[in-house]
Amino acid sequence: MKVPVTNSKGNFSGKIIKRLSDKGLKLNITAVYTVNQVKKIVKCLNKNSYSIISIFSGRMADVGKDPVPIIQKSVKITKKMKKIKILWASTREAYNYMQANDCKCEIITMPPKIIEKISKFGKSFRKLTLDTVKTFNKDASEANFKI
Repeated sequence: MKVPVTNSKGNFSGKIIKRLSDKGLKLNITAVYTVNQVKKIVKCLNKNSYSIISIFSGRMADVGKDPVPIIQKSVKITKKMKKIKILWASTREAYNYMQANDCKCEIITMPPKIIEKISKFGKSFRKLTLDTVKTFNKDASEANFKI
């Protein structure tokens, strides 16, 4: 069950999280942005119930905030809690996979377009340059540009 970390008025939903977690429901606490929110959530969770804390890293980065320190601290907070997982949410670019992995984040959500890009990891700069030039040439040809 998805549960937002705050209600529509911006107030922390701790009582709801605690009640649902104590019932043994699997929770995905979503729309999380801060380490402080993670700490509050962890206090409300039943450590015997499986829960996911979804940190909206991509949306954070969209407004100029670095999600990496928040993910790192959140993973550290929940490290000994086997049934509580941190999720890197709202992935925007393929490199986010590397960042999440480096942070030891166990779950990351990605659209298919990003997953496809990850399959190209390891391409040499030479190959990348040649592919880029070929793409530019193809685009120019299709646009009927003359050089």
